[in-house]
Amino acid sequence: MTILEQDKELFDESHYDSHYFEGHLARYNSPVYKQRVANVERFMGEVSGKDVLDLGCGVGFFGGLARKRGGRVVGLDFSEAALGIAQTQQEGIPFVRGDATKVPFPDASFDVVLLNDIIEHLAEAPGRRMIEEVFRVLRPGGRLVVDTDNDAFLMQKKGLRRLNEWLERGTEQRRALAEIKKTYTAPTLHIKIYTVQELRALLESVGFRIDDFDTYAYIAVPSRDAFFNAPVLRNIFRNVKGDVQIFKAVKP
Repeated sequence: MTILEQDKELFDESHYDSHYFEGHLARYNSPVYKQRVANVERFMGEVSGKDVLDLGCGVGFFGGLARKRGGRVVGLDFSEAALGIAQTQQEGIPFVRGDATKVPFPDASFDVVLLNDIIEHLAEAPGRRMIEEVFRVLRPGGRLVVDTDNDAFLMQKKGLRRLNEWLERGTEQRRALAEIKKTYTAPTLHIKIYTVQELRALLESVGFRIDDFDTYAYIAVPSRDAFFNAPVLRNIFRNVKGDVQIFKAVKP
């Protein structure tokens, strides 16, 4: 586990301004997030006719994907700046301003909750409260899709970090990210980064059953990623082969 801001439980709304979210929107409209989008779609599965909560929705991108798949989607975020952008991007989705640790919906309101790129912005205590709230608002048999950074990524460990930077240099995604950063520069605002084992333990301690999980690379390097995903090696390196982790967890 990495604690990046030990004196914080969360950043306040002023840190999440329009410039911050416009940078995220630019990433979704470029190749930068293509692995994230593909993996969230894969783990989301069938949502047609289901009630979906996009929690900490930001610009509303993943709620928009769920709506295109036939889901009845509601988005929630505490940032007015985020919701202002989301409303221009995702017509037809109702957006609610609210606190992800105190979700303003009754018990058993949703079939699916999407929790993308948010838990790393909270310290341990509010992060747990958010997962407990997700469990509460899900119906029995409902599922949570959560993705976040992976603190156990092998290629970010001492001795391999420079090699990884060398492998990623010049890739399509790295070039696109560099162009975006010329216009949109903002702090990451990450507070706590989990390992796969830590996030699994948190989900299970709240009551979830883990249905599936994986790790994947934020920046694709075909040779590196093919090596770690080779049939013989995939299970050995599954927890550490990517700097992003994703879980599908079910409420029994």
